[in-house]
Order: sequence, then C-alpha cells, then structure tokens
Amino acid sequence: PDKRHDLIHVPNSSFIYDYSLNNQNYTFFGVVFDIKKDNDVTNFRYQVWYNSTINYNQTDPFGSRVSSVVRGLDEAIMTYANNNPNIQASVDIDLKDFPTIALQNLDDAAVSMVGSVFFFCSAMVIFINSLNTIVTEKENKIRYCMEMMGLYKSVYWLSWFIVYFVLILINSLCTIFFGMIFQYSVFINTNFIVLFLLFFGYGIGMITLGFFLTTFVNSSRIFVLIIGFLFQSFVFSNGYLAYLWWSTSVPQLFRYLFSFLPFFNFGRIYYDIAQLSGSSINIITGMTVSGKGFKLSDLSKIPETSISYILDLDYLDAPINSVLYYLINIILYSILTLYFDNIIPNEFGNCQSFYYFLLPSYWGLSKSDNNSNEWVKNVLNKYPATYNKEKVDSDVLEHINHTCDPSNNDPIKVVNLKKKYGKGKNEKVVVNGSYLSLTKDRGKLNFFLTQNGAGKSTTINIMAGLTPPTSGDVSVFGKTLTNDINGVQRELGICPQHDILYPDMTAMEHLLLYTGLKGVTTENLDKILEERLKAVKLWTVKDARTNTYSGGMKRRLSMIIATIGDPNVILLDEPTTGMDPLNRRHVWRFIEKFKKNRCIVVTTHSMEEADALGDEIIIMSNGDIKAIGNGVHLKNKFGTGYHISMIAKEKKIDEIKNKVQEFVPGAKLEDDSAGALIYNFTKEQLQYIPEFIKYLDDNPDNLISNWGISQTTLEEVFLLVIQDSSNRKTAKN
Repeated sequence: PDKRHDLIHVPNSSFIYDYSLNNQNYTFFGVVFDIKKDNDVTNFRYQVWYNSTINYNQTDPFGSRVSSVVRGLDEAIMTYANNNPNIQASVDIDLKDFPTIALQNLDDAAVSMVGSVFFFCSAMVIFINSLNTIVTEKENKIRYCMEMMGLYKSVYWLSWFIVYFVLILINSLCTIFFGMIFQYSVFINTNFIVLFLLFFGYGIGMITLGFFLTTFVNSSRIFVLIIGFLFQSFVFSNGYLAYLWWSTSVPQLFRYLFSFLPFFNFGRIYYDIAQLSGSSINIITGMTVSGKGFKLSDLSKIPETSISYILDLDYLDAPINSVLYYLINIILYSILTLYFDNIIPNEFGNCQSFYYFLLPSYWGLSKSDNNSNEWVKNVLNKYPATYNKEKVDSDVLEHINHTCDPSNNDPIKVVNLKKKYGKGKNEKVVVNGSYLSLTKDRGKLNFFLTQNGAGKSTTINIMAGLTPPTSGDVSVFGKTLTNDINGVQRELGICPQHDILYPDMTAMEHLLLYTGLKGVTTENLDKILEERLKAVKLWTVKDARTNTYSGGMKRRLSMIIATIGDPNVILLDEPTTGMDPLNRRHVWRFIEKFKKNRCIVVTTHSMEEADALGDEIIIMSNGDIKAIGNGVHLKNKFGTGYHISMIAKEKKIDEIKNKVQEFVPGAKLEDDSAGALIYNFTKEQLQYIPEFIKYLDDNPDNLISNWGISQTTLEEVFLLVIQDSSNRKTAKN
C-alpha cells in the first residue's frame, strides 16, 4: 500500500483475502455482498471481515467497532430498499457484557502465583539488619578492639550466627503460622516440614551471604535488597521464566551460578510448591481452583508442569536439589566469610597471608620464642639497625643497648619497629626504628609524650596487634607479634584512642561482656567491678546506657574495661581526654594504685599528667624517640636550670638587681614588670644558688616582700626537644 484509502471497491472476496494476508494490519474491515432477488423480493446478504488483532478486547471478542460497521451497513441497506432517499433509516444498538461469576479468593491466587516476590522480603529484613549491625561495628572499630581484648574471629562470627539463627527461626515459624491463619492454600496444603525447610533454609542462607558480603564492602544493604527484589520479580513472575533455567534453551552454567544465590533456590522451591498446593484461576470459567497439596515425598519428585510442552526441560530436577543448594550456600559462605575476613586487610592494614590456615601457628602448634636473646638476634638479622649513633641522644642509645642486651629480661621489648604509609613521593614514616624495653621493673608507669601525628598511637596499635609493622617486632612476656599475635593480645588490656562502647548497653553490661571475652571466672567478680566503677565515679550510673554518657565518662569506662582480667600489660591511649580536672585526679589515683606488679604504657598530651605519674617518660618526634628518662632527669638534662622570682619593695628594684649580680655573676633577667623580677639560672650557675637562696630567705636588707624558686617545667623540656628535632629536620631538607 502506497497511500491510505478510506473505502475501496475490489473485484471479489479472493482479492480481500490475498491482500489482507500479504499486507497484515493494514486493512480494518472487508465487506462481501451477496444480493439475490426472488419474486420481486430482494434479499440483501453480506459478510463482514474484520481484523481481530486490532478490534479484540478483554470482554468483547468482536469489539464495538465491528458492531458500528454492521449498524452502518444495515442503515444504508434499509434506506436503499425504501427507494426514497428522504427517508433515513436509524438503528440503535446497545452492547452489554454477559454476566459472569465474580472471582473468589483473589488474594489466595495472588499468593500462589507471585508469593515468592513478597515472601522473599520476610528474611531480607533480618538480612539488612545483620549487614547494618556488623558494618557499624567495623566503622566504629568496636569489633577490632574486642579482638585486641582476646576475641577470636571465629567466636565473633559464631556469636552473630547464633543470634540470627534464633531470629530466622522465629521469623520462619511466624511466616508459616500467619500463612495458615489467613488460610492461604500454599500454606495449608503443604507439609509443615517442607515449609520450614523453604523459609528457614532461605533465611540462614541469606544471613551467611550477608556475613560474606561484609568482609568486602561497608555499605551494600539497600543494593542487595533492590537486586534481590528485581531478580525475584523477573525470574519467578511466571512459569515460563521460572523453569526456563532448566531447559535446553539456556546454558546450564547460568543455573549453576544462580544456585549460589539463596533467593534463587527459594523462588524455585516456592514455585514448585505453588504448582501443587496453590490456588489458580480457570481461564474459561473464571473460578478459583485449589491445589491438591505438596507432601514431603514430593520433594524428591520432578514436578509436572505444562511448561514442558513449550520448553524442553531436560535438566529439570527435584525440589530437594534446591534444598541441598541451601545447605551448600550456608557451608560455602560460612567458610568464605572466615577465610576472607582473615586475608582482607582491615582499615588498619592488618591481615594474614592467604595460606594462613596451613601454618602450624594457626592451629596452636608453633612454640613462642621464649629465648629473648635469640629473638632479638633474629629480629636484628632480619631487620638490620639503621640509626646513626652520633645523632641519637645518649640516653636513647643506652636504652637501645639495654634492649638488645642478652641479660635483659624485661617483659616488653620493641626492636627496630618501623611503620610506613604510602610509596615513593607519598611515603610517610610514622614510626622510625623504635627500640624499647618496658620496664626494668614491673610496676612502672611509662608515658609516651608527643605532639599530634608523632607516632605514639601507631606504636600503641602495633604493640596491641591492631596495626601490622612495616618492619621490626614486639615481644610481650615471651610471645611475639609475628609468631603468636593472639598470645600477645591475651597478655594485654587496652584502652584505645576511640571508645569501644555499644551505645545501647550499660556500663555494667560492658564490663560483663569483656570479662566473658577475657574468660574471667573470679568468685568475687561483682565486688571487683563495683570497686573499679566506684574508683572512677561511675557506680551511680552503672545501669545507664552509654549513649547518655559524656565524653569523659566514656573514657573512664573504656579505661576500666582495659583492666578487666588484671592483665600483665596495659596500654592506655590518651585515657584522660575530655575529662574535667576532678575526674582526671580520680583516674590518676586509680592508675597509680593499679600499676603494682604490672607494666602500664600511657600516651598523653598532658605535661602535668606525665610529670605527676610518669616513672619513665618517652618523648617522640617525627616517628623517632628523642629522649627517655624520668621527669627529674629530663629536666636536669634538657632544662635551662632554675627560675627565681622576687617581688621587690617600693623603689628597691635597682638594689635587688645589684644584689643578684653580686651573688650570681651573669644571672639573666627574664622578666621585669610591675616590681616583679624573674631570673634564670643555668646549670653552670647552680653553685651560687644555695648562698643566694639563704640571702633571700633571711632578707637582711629588707629589699623583697616575697620570692619563689622553680625548676624548668616538663613542658619547656618537651618544647626544647621537639624544637631541636624540627631544626635538624629543616637543616637536613
């Protein structure tokens, strides 16, 4: 057809037939007249040919347009038969559907036909919750801190599996019982064990899949739900698509790949059940027909389906195979979760080798190197020392030699510890070859004193086994990070820089949780926990959730958690951050009391805290240990001497200045304001100080009204050491 015609005359009916066949959907109607005249009576007969594809609708097989054409033809014939064109015939036609019986139990039929799409979501709620909970623990570092406190990875996953096992069990039973209460034929006509296997197996499979996903990603919750919903909506929307994957029309590789998705197996089993138990609507009668039921024995039978007349279902198997795939999914994803959780680096970069399960140490068969001397030699052979003796402080050099001394039996040793981030131009050295021996005597408080980013927290994280070192090793009571990281962590108690708290748990619940992780079975445990909570003033709020705590209260609870199980070594990373002066004093008293027969390492920015508590102070700068010793020793070595302040009586300032030069030649005046004089006396002038102090105390000339003496502060020492380090770095650049 080159152009459109409204009405065209054709020779005969054969022309209409051939033209419509060769030019489909171009012709709407065709009319074939058969007019006969007998005894002056004209008989008008005609046939209407119509395009059913265009005119058919759901309720009228002919369509209203066909009726309109017939009416128009009849009116034209009647007008023509009257032989009077002034008389127009008019015919009215009313169309009405024939009454049918209303469909019953549409909801039941819908559950049977597309129920897999909706019941798929029942376990997905728990699945989303599991992803959210586990990912949140990773983001808040709670899990890693629990591992530092002695939690095994396998125990962690087993505990969550038990929790969600119970939730899935309850969810499965509730789904089945509610389906029976609402009298859905899929539920009331199906064996209870079959239904339980359907929902429970699917739920456990999804949970283990969720565990596996959390080892790779931090946010897959909504994505998996959407993908799963669309998958179920498409694949199991009708029988053809449901069984297509078992036909010869599709490569069987797709079916095997999809079988690793629990919701694919769920959809297949549900559809098999619905074929026998579910209700369907008879197309001819419009009535709902109930299924005969699905028995336990039907699990082992290949389902009979009308789809086999359309598809060659040569690979269709029994529903029991999908149940077995459930089991395979659960076992496979559980194993993969444990494996990838160990070999994929966490946010601190800590992980194990891909063959870790083949190592004897993983099975507890390796022996710790209890020979400290041999261990030090092995570490130094593997990681040779790189420090320059001429540029290292004498005290630090002496400490390095002591650390490597064969006769040294200190409980904690850090040998040539280094940590680098990045590569090439972006490389940053955070810890640069640290040597530590802590402590010469158990019961000492060792303080790391540094500015931000100097490497103290990184050193603590490495010692705790949280962050892997680039080189070097750490030994804690004969156990080393390289050989027995779990053994090292069992010796430790740690208060990390970030609070290791669950917001919806109370202080007492936290303590009981960590006592369980530590395996504490002391008979008077309740009394011990009470004493420690009272010591840091948390006893009155022990039953309040930690999300109601202030920052200082959370730090105090985190510090108490570090003492659970009375570990031999305690690492406290800035434990008093965010505390007011009063509560800080309570914590100081507790630490001072608790240090007996223990080795405690503390990092801090507080000079006052280090000066008041530190038995040994370690000053770090740019990843290097710059100074080490107790507070008095550091002040004497790096300090500028003593400061003496005097308040002069009226108009006596010049006389006092003369007296100072008389008693201490070369004394330096640091401040002169409003009658107050401050002098600095160097270490070379110390010999003059006793006599000058005697003069000030006696005040024979009545020149001063008040005076005082102070040594160089730890803050001044710290700034001098850091400034010297920065100057060296600038000169090197």
